[in-house]
Amino acid sequence: MYFKLYLIDMRKFLFGLLSLCVITLSAQNSSAAKEAARQAPDSQIQQYIAQAKAQGYSLSAVENILRAQGATYQDLARLSALWGGTGEASEEVIMEQESIGTDFGLDAKTVDAPAQTRAARFGASFFNRAKLTETPELYIATPSDYQLGPGDELSIQLFGASEEMYEVQITREGYIKVPRLAPVYLSGLSVSQAKARIKSAFSKIYTGLSVSSDQASKVDLMVSLRSARSVVINISGNVQVPGTYTISAFSSVLNALYAAGGPNAVGTYRDIKIIRNGKLLQSIDLYDFFLEGTLPTLYLKDQDIIQVPALQKEIELKGGFKTIGFFELTETESLQDILSFSGGFSSNAYKERVLINRINGYKRETLSYNLKDRTSFAIEDGDVITANLINDVVENGVSIEGAVYLPGLYSLSSVTTIGALLEASKGLTLDAFPARATLYRRNYEIESEAQSIDLQNASDLNIVLRGGDRLYIPSSKDLLDFGQVSISGQVQSPGSYPFRKGMQISDLLLLGDGLKVNANSSAITLYRMDLNSEGTTTTTTISLDENLVPSNNILLQPDDYVVVRTKSGYQTIETVSLNGEVKNRGIYALKNKNYSLFDLFRDADGFLDEANLKGITVTRSIIQAETNQKALSAAATNTSEASITGLLSGLSGDRVVIGIDGEKLMNSGGLDQKNNIILKEGDEIYVSKLDNTISVVGAVQQNSKQVYRNGLTVKQVINNSGGYGERPNRKNVYVVYQNGSIKKRGHFLGLRFDPRLEPGATVVVPRKAEKERSSVLGETVGYVSTLATLALLIKQLGI
Repeated sequence: MYFKLYLIDMRKFLFGLLSLCVITLSAQNSSAAKEAARQAPDSQIQQYIAQAKAQGYSLSAVENILRAQGATYQDLARLSALWGGTGEASEEVIMEQESIGTDFGLDAKTVDAPAQTRAARFGASFFNRAKLTETPELYIATPSDYQLGPGDELSIQLFGASEEMYEVQITREGYIKVPRLAPVYLSGLSVSQAKARIKSAFSKIYTGLSVSSDQASKVDLMVSLRSARSVVINISGNVQVPGTYTISAFSSVLNALYAAGGPNAVGTYRDIKIIRNGKLLQSIDLYDFFLEGTLPTLYLKDQDIIQVPALQKEIELKGGFKTIGFFELTETESLQDILSFSGGFSSNAYKERVLINRINGYKRETLSYNLKDRTSFAIEDGDVITANLINDVVENGVSIEGAVYLPGLYSLSSVTTIGALLEASKGLTLDAFPARATLYRRNYEIESEAQSIDLQNASDLNIVLRGGDRLYIPSSKDLLDFGQVSISGQVQSPGSYPFRKGMQISDLLLLGDGLKVNANSSAITLYRMDLNSEGTTTTTTISLDENLVPSNNILLQPDDYVVVRTKSGYQTIETVSLNGEVKNRGIYALKNKNYSLFDLFRDADGFLDEANLKGITVTRSIIQAETNQKALSAAATNTSEASITGLLSGLSGDRVVIGIDGEKLMNSGGLDQKNNIILKEGDEIYVSKLDNTISVVGAVQQNSKQVYRNGLTVKQVINNSGGYGERPNRKNVYVVYQNGSIKKRGHFLGLRFDPRLEPGATVVVPRKAEKERSSVLGETVGYVSTLATLALLIKQLGI
């Protein structure tokens, strides 16, 4: 049953979301349909996301369903952004996303790199912590060493005696073409070199470029990079998402690696190879960037290959190092290099020796190296190097705790006995309990011995202390319990308070911050346990004057319980709300216990001209939330009138909707007891507007709205909607009226009796459930009919 309910709720969400996110449930899965769905406004998708969140579904759960139906990475990224994320799909989706053909161009998108399998690997946090843009900002200054190439767009601006601007793009052959000039070859030049060549070419038609600056005919020329070209590169080897990427020509090797998620668990950080035209162009060590912030200046070109080999040598640091985890080493690096990578020893580390756990054949062995004797030794792949931490226990110290003026740690060089320790801590406080102190002692660094000490005994004061001793002196506050007294009822701060000898009821009232305005000062009850009679409680009634002085001066005892009653007949004002087509909307007070719906309409001066008196609803809060949930579950597989009513209640969130026939109510002058209900606190009354249409939803060929006319039948409106659709449940067709009441199609001796239609009514044709399930979504369609159609009804009826 719970699985079916899960499918029902999910299908309600998927009705809209799947159609908007290019995940169609039918065979009509064309490219045109997908593209149309991608153009759906964000507001529509956000409505379905809100429903999914309200039903408790996570982003990851929804992604799994959409991904199984063929959603692209861009679809899931859009879903994540609208869900409230960052615009990237979740980590699991990114791990599965194919990188070939992915556009990492000038849109400057970001990718959340998948987590490393070992988060402690040095440098891995760079690729899974912050979000790095795949391309640099578009408005940065052009690097001086940037070489122009095909696809780059230039802006050429002339000013001075001539004002002109040209925007050109370098062709595949490396030229730019300007009217009235021969092609100018710029590929491979820097911007400054290109400016000189362009100036030389333009001087043929702008003679002012060649004259001196003091002449009026002088023309100046400025060349800037308007848009950098994109390059297609390949990233292979041990990276998270190898493949082909399109990136900006400004992008560095680090940008490209980030786009691919960085090296994976076995990929090297120390030997990133850049291959161009089949030859090794350069090798990059990322540790230079992690440690020093330096990175070689290298601009990638089309068809460059970034190849990440497997790491060759890795060790692990544990214990007292500033940075612990896995470090990758080259063949020539030693312990001193490792210490440099990790930042050295931590402050509380033992710095004279390290332990090395090393693989020896088929087992491991532990080696100890004294750094004073040998500062350098060979490091092998798989070594685990540990620096011990210094114990926090001070060997020549003793401590004192509890009821002394200066508790804390003291040195054995200045205090050797318990008496000296007391004197150093400035003695006992006034609440100290000196007859029962405790001395705790350590054996083998474990506090395993306790000795009772009487601080009033001279011999105990002369006990010689040892390193690690701890003396605890209790306070009388910790040892004595005076009990409590309690007060409840109409006081500002009810609760339990410490008992003190001599307390009276007036003292307890002051601790409770005094009486509330509705307190009955003449009816205060004192409950007291009678110790002489087991299980018996005595009761005393007391009154107070205006100064809180009790009529009976009774002293309180521990565990006394005082209750302050409410004034007789005191009640808060209860209210209801009235909205819709009435003359005076708003909040109304319940004047008496029998205040009815008819009384309310009379106090509101009646209805507006467009009011539909048969479309009056009363929404009332109910306490039985558990009962509602059971009704919701039953209605998922039952289309009886009772179950439908329960479903409407459940969908309204612990609230029940009561339908009222206002015509009968008003014509009877309030005597119609069926419709003239007695109002309760919090009731919400709504008078709907006249609606001359009939709605048809559910298992019909097309949901529709039709104009109401006298004599119109259920059969006719279904035929006007194209007739029955797929798997209609004809026996259980029902009508929901504008006031929320429901009537079901009846059957007797083979005859069918349809409910009478009224303006504003909705005809619902349920859909039969499928007997066999071909897929998860197939069963979802079968079970969800009632829920989906009734959800639409609730929206239409405004309940």
